[in-house]
Amino acid sequence: MDELLQAQQELARALSRARAGEDKDLAQQVREAGEQITHVLNGLLKLNRTHAPDNRAFDAPVTEFGRAVSALVELLGTVHLVTVEDQIYVNDVRIRSEGKAGPRDLGGELRRHEVGGLTFHGPIGDRAIRALVGALSAPAEPPDPRSALLRRLQAAGVEAVEPAGLFRFRMDEGEDQRSPQDVLRRMLGLVTETWSNLEAGRALNPLPLRRAVLDVLDVGLGAPAFWGGFASDVPAHALHAFEVATVALATARAAAFPSGFLQDLGIAALLHDVGYLAHGAGAADGPAAFARHPLEAARVVLRQRGFHEAKVRRLRAVLEHHRDLAAPGARPSAGGAVLRLAEDYVNVIRLFGARVLRADALGAMLRGAGTLYHPLLVQALVNALGRHPPGTLLELEDGRYARVAAPARSAELWEHPLVRVLDPVTHQPAEDLLDLAHGPRVRRAVPG
Repeated sequence: MDELLQAQQELARALSRARAGEDKDLAQQVREAGEQITHVLNGLLKLNRTHAPDNRAFDAPVTEFGRAVSALVELLGTVHLVTVEDQIYVNDVRIRSEGKAGPRDLGGELRRHEVGGLTFHGPIGDRAIRALVGALSAPAEPPDPRSALLRRLQAAGVEAVEPAGLFRFRMDEGEDQRSPQDVLRRMLGLVTETWSNLEAGRALNPLPLRRAVLDVLDVGLGAPAFWGGFASDVPAHALHAFEVATVALATARAAAFPSGFLQDLGIAALLHDVGYLAHGAGAADGPAAFARHPLEAARVVLRQRGFHEAKVRRLRAVLEHHRDLAAPGARPSAGGAVLRLAEDYVNVIRLFGARVLRADALGAMLRGAGTLYHPLLVQALVNALGRHPPGTLLELEDGRYARVAAPARSAELWEHPLVRVLDPVTHQPAEDLLDLAHGPRVRRAVPG
């Protein structure tokens, strides 16, 4: 019994470490390499004050810097080195700077050119590194120092490095100033960039995705910006991934899953279709590609460095996101079951949304409870979206038409959504929201 108790305690400690430090190994690798490129680049800039960039004194640090950048590119894809006041980040991982002058000095050197960071789109060679150091050490050129720096780099043939604008912390009496629109834009851009990196054969970096999912959860899944009115230039795959993620997160939150599960579910939802990248253009339309893409997506997730509980959750979710509840063999994991439900709902609305009521679509899915879907998850989806799910066209008692802008806010307001009234001539929704909890009443829901 003592040995059994000891084994149980060791297992509990292992699981606790995994939950407390999800993606910890990857974050540590990024942090160590980030510290290296930060201090070496700062040292090269100081060295340039006494030696020309072609001096042999540059050989060792230039080689070290090139290797560190190459390692980060292999690990992350695109590498973003960002300075904010006296702090420095590499792809959302904060680099330790307490008691170290390097990060502060590097930020100052960049700010001379009105630059807040450097983006490395690929490995950088010896000549390009020396040209980068020379360009950063040169005097800033008004009136637009950052554009002048970019031109100088391009003239020197440095194509893999892009200077970014200044970054600042936004603080107002401790309140979070991120708008849903900002979070949405960042999420869609990040999904697009992640897919491009995966298509290029780079290993998955889940850390920025986790941060983006946390931003969505912090801002609130009820934000109307997350449920419609998306820009027409958003890539279809990024929009689909985001829509599945929001429906999945709303369902899981209504089912009272914990925060760590929500984060991994959100990452899995953003990646669930990356298996299509394993096939040629147009292959995604074929039944064979459809059958294979969950396994191919799981292989993409598996290529991430390290192995821990969070990775296993994501791996199972993408692998099982088309598995029926009553399919032969093992049932899908909780993540896989939520993704199956969320993607089916998003696809039904995309294909038939103009011809059927969204509530009727949910009713049809309820008939699949117990065979296709877990009954409690289907009910959680209904509870989350409300009597009139987002996008539903309503005829109001006063004769106006309105479109539902957000999911249910609470059990008490389940039948009273936020809507945008449609212009009677253009049929475009108004910017302002109308709370139907205060009237008018809904006469009927109509397809469209």
